[in-house]
Amino acid sequence: MDKAKRKDRIVGAIMGTLVGDALGLGPHWYYDLGELRKDYGPWVADYADPKPGRYHAGCTAGDVSQTGQVTAMLLTSVAERGGYDQADFTNRLDEFLKTLDGTPTGGRYTDEAMRDVWKARATGKPWNQAGSFANTAEAAVRSAVLAGRYADSLPEAVASLSANVRLTHRDPQIAGSAAGFGLVLWAMMNGTPLAKVGGSLRYKMQQRELAFAMPAPCDCEVDAPAGVFIDTVLQPAWIWEAAHDPAVAIEPAQAACRLFGLACAISFQLPGAFYLASRFPEDFEMAVLSAINGGGNNMARASLTGALSGAMNGFSAIPQRFVAGLHEGERYLALAENLAEAALAAG
Repeated sequence: MDKAKRKDRIVGAIMGTLVGDALGLGPHWYYDLGELRKDYGPWVADYADPKPGRYHAGCTAGDVSQTGQVTAMLLTSVAERGGYDQADFTNRLDEFLKTLDGTPTGGRYTDEAMRDVWKARATGKPWNQAGSFANTAEAAVRSAVLAGRYADSLPEAVASLSANVRLTHRDPQIAGSAAGFGLVLWAMMNGTPLAKVGGSLRYKMQQRELAFAMPAPCDCEVDAPAGVFIDTVLQPAWIWEAAHDPAVAIEPAQAACRLFGLACAISFQLPGAFYLASRFPEDFEMAVLSAINGGGNNMARASLTGALSGAMNGFSAIPQRFVAGLHEGERYLALAENLAEAALAAG
């Protein structure tokens, strides 16, 4: 694959993440789909304001969530520093945490994992002990940034993803799933079809003598297993096959979100994202909007789906209205392009 196409995919994955996040901001966390339709009509098709009294109050259509803010913070750090500088990123994150109060509504809605991190840092815990044991997908959401920066170096992608996800998520299974999702994006940025990611990554990892695991947390009271990402990189092929099997019918496509689970757990979010990216392999808009219209934690699901579809089809496949309507979209795009150019120049 030529460098122009790879750049398009790197930028697509990063911008797809932020677009998906912002699309979910207004209609976020509707578990009653009837209420979602009542408030936003039969099909959410663009950015929307949160309704009064609901999550993300005070934000407006086109804003990213707090998870999107942290993802943008990582993007800014990596682009400005030329690579992943964990000290720089955590310094920025510490300054950001000072603007919060540890409650869900201290800033833009603060999720459980970040509330745990806020408390840990406020009580003096070092960053290697500050991560949450929440089972959520925020670390996976920001993984496109590191997968993109190290698109030309699998060892550096593995190392940076493993280090970064552990800052906010310490549970071995959750951290492994988040890092594994980043590796799926890495493979797709380099031209591997989603259906063949598992086999391709296994071969490349074996060639470089890399393990599909991260070291276990060193400060647990009981022996903890390593964070393993092999299951996450094998899953897309099975879901791709199901999405293209005439005997497996899920209609409408967004009903798959209920099948895989509407709640925040990464074990619900990843299968839903893999399915929708597989179901609409050439259509960023339908993949991401199906994630939104499925309800529940549609914001995380749309972020992950946007990353997958962006890595699969490139930034050029993202509708222009989503880029134009994204607040600070031009800045994010410039940072993503700089990051992609640095990645490809290093190879």
